[in-house]
Amino acid sequence: MECPSCGFKIRGKALFCPNCGSRLEYAKPSLDGATLRLDEAEPLTPTSPLTPVHQTQKQGCGMSLTVLAIATVVIVAILGLGAAGIYYGLKDRSQVEHQAAEEHYNKGIAYMEQGEIELAIREFETVLVLEPKHDRAIAKLSEAREVQKVATEPTVTATSVSDEQALAKVFDDLRIANENRDWAAVFTLADEMIARDPTYRRAEVDQILFGAYYASGQELLQQDRMKEALRFFDRALQLQPDNAEVQQARKLAVLYMNGMAYWGADWATTLENLVPLYQMAPNYKDVRQRTHDAYVYYGDFLAEREDWCAAEKQYGLALEIVPSAALFDKRQDTIAYCSRQPSPPAADTTLTPGAQVNAPAGTFVGDLADLIEIEQGRMYIRGRVLDKDNKGVGGTRVQIQAWDWKTVAVTDGAGNFAFDGLANPVTYTLTLLDLPSLPFDVAGQWGRVSMVEFHEAR
Repeated sequence: MECPSCGFKIRGKALFCPNCGSRLEYAKPSLDGATLRLDEAEPLTPTSPLTPVHQTQKQGCGMSLTVLAIATVVIVAILGLGAAGIYYGLKDRSQVEHQAAEEHYNKGIAYMEQGEIELAIREFETVLVLEPKHDRAIAKLSEAREVQKVATEPTVTATSVSDEQALAKVFDDLRIANENRDWAAVFTLADEMIARDPTYRRAEVDQILFGAYYASGQELLQQDRMKEALRFFDRALQLQPDNAEVQQARKLAVLYMNGMAYWGADWATTLENLVPLYQMAPNYKDVRQRTHDAYVYYGDFLAEREDWCAAEKQYGLALEIVPSAALFDKRQDTIAYCSRQPSPPAADTTLTPGAQVNAPAGTFVGDLADLIEIEQGRMYIRGRVLDKDNKGVGGTRVQIQAWDWKTVAVTDGAGNFAFDGLANPVTYTLTLLDLPSLPFDVAGQWGRVSMVEFHEAR
């Protein structure tokens, strides 16, 4: 018979369809020869015409046993038919799956013959899902995967030739971009070449990159983009660390940038950077005018504090760069004021090194040890830090301060320290930051080195 739900052909009898699991119904013959569905049969009752009402109790018991025996035989038969149906259903399904596996196997063979390896692999994998022990499919799947592996491996000769041609094209584009001074394109193309093959014509690529970095830095300098320019100079120096031209360009840029960083805030530090820059390259950007103006502004700053002699010096240096009648008159005024300014009190030179003062033991006390004549226009304060055994104390910080300006020097192994290039002939205060000490005041004087010694009190 066929399953009324899925149409599956069923051999024998079964309670359920082996394919879809639907319940099966069968017709049985009635007493008059007509067919009757099992679910339509009327149950036997005591009042049925098949059972005489005058039947004795003994006959009723015998009939009951007979009915039970018949029912048992029927149930066993039905179960046997169901088991047979399941067996034949599973057997039919196995045959269907085997047939499907063979169809997928044949497709896989066809795909392999056509060179469609990936499709063949899929077909053989499907065969093994249906029949995991399909020996021929296992062998062909292994063969197909090996063919696929070989096909995906790069062909050295063909790939090398292709890469060589591609790199040659990029290098030609790189040279054209360099000739056109298209630095952005140069950097992009060079990066692409190095990423593809770091060794391909590397010396030529690095030379082009070096020139592009240096030229880009120079262009950024003209735009006052100093920090960006320094980054490009640094990249150029990574390629050619000993290139004197780039080193000089970087040094000038650093001096200019540092000088401008202190512009209007600290004229002394501004000049410490602009003056050497002006001496090395007087035509660098606007350094000539900047140095002149810094001298003038610094002179004005000193004049406001009535430090007339120091102000006169700054005006004189500015006049050497850019002469002007107005600045000349201003300088003459400061000269007049400077001549009327009382000279600083003579330094007390009666103190002797290691002189005892009223200070606790272990405290370092300063004194003026010597005044040394030097060329005019220069002024230094130098000295030493000595312990109670008159040995130098190294590695200690010495601070010098005047007004709101201060800086620090560190003693060497012999206890020596130095403050050179001081620009104001004023009184400076020296203090030892790492040792117990008394502040010591010393006058800065043009044309002299003031030698100061700190001694540990006993």
